[in-house]
Amino acid sequence: MTALTLAGVSHAYFGRTILDRVKLDVLAGQLVALVGPSGCGKSTLVHIAAGLIEPQRGRVVSGYRRHGMIFQEPRLLPWATVEDNIAYPLRLSGAPKRERQERARHAADVVSLDRRDLEKYPIELSGGMRQRTAIARALVLEPDFVFFDEPFTALDVALKRRMQDLVISSAVQSRFAGLFVTHDLAEAVRVADRIVVLDERVRGISGERFVPLERGERNDTSVFATVQSYLKDDPLFSHIHDTDERRRP
Repeated sequence: MTALTLAGVSHAYFGRTILDRVKLDVLAGQLVALVGPSGCGKSTLVHIAAGLIEPQRGRVVSGYRRHGMIFQEPRLLPWATVEDNIAYPLRLSGAPKRERQERARHAADVVSLDRRDLEKYPIELSGGMRQRTAIARALVLEPDFVFFDEPFTALDVALKRRMQDLVISSAVQSRFAGLFVTHDLAEAVRVADRIVVLDERVRGISGERFVPLERGERNDTSVFATVQSYLKDDPLFSHIHDTDERRRP
């Protein structure tokens, strides 16, 4: 079953083409990582897929029931407690207070937030706790699809690793599919089933690779070996770290 289809999606800003005729299918339960050089339109594509931006051409077909989204910044309400931040989507949906509380606490448990922290405010939390809160907020509606827009870029290496493990375990537990934007190839190898590479000259998708081993079975050695193999031996990944956008039309 296909959870998401992008059919010929194109977009431009101020007359400059960012995405051109992108075609992509994400299967149910599958995590797909989007990688590519700076400025190739990764975030724009995930925002279009999530319905935050209207594509200039093409269409987005959703085969899932409901989705959640996690941004690079947690984007928490500073005046609301952790519990109320997590429950905010339920409040918008009209869920009664008792149900909001129960489901928010369950979502907090899923991301290993201590119950004692639920009455704190975002300013009282560490960066990792704020990001856990944002993940719990995305999961509280029990989505079967989650969009990730470079959610761990601002975190240090150790904390990023814990957040990646959290995504892997949550995806297994909740069985959601997802589209995961990242500039970190090692992160893509750790969390995704497929890696899709966007073209550096705005010609859509250059290609894709299925990641060896199952999610959760990849240790540091296998992740490092896979990344090195891609970078050294696979021409598909030769431009993913390019940053000179002037050479694109």
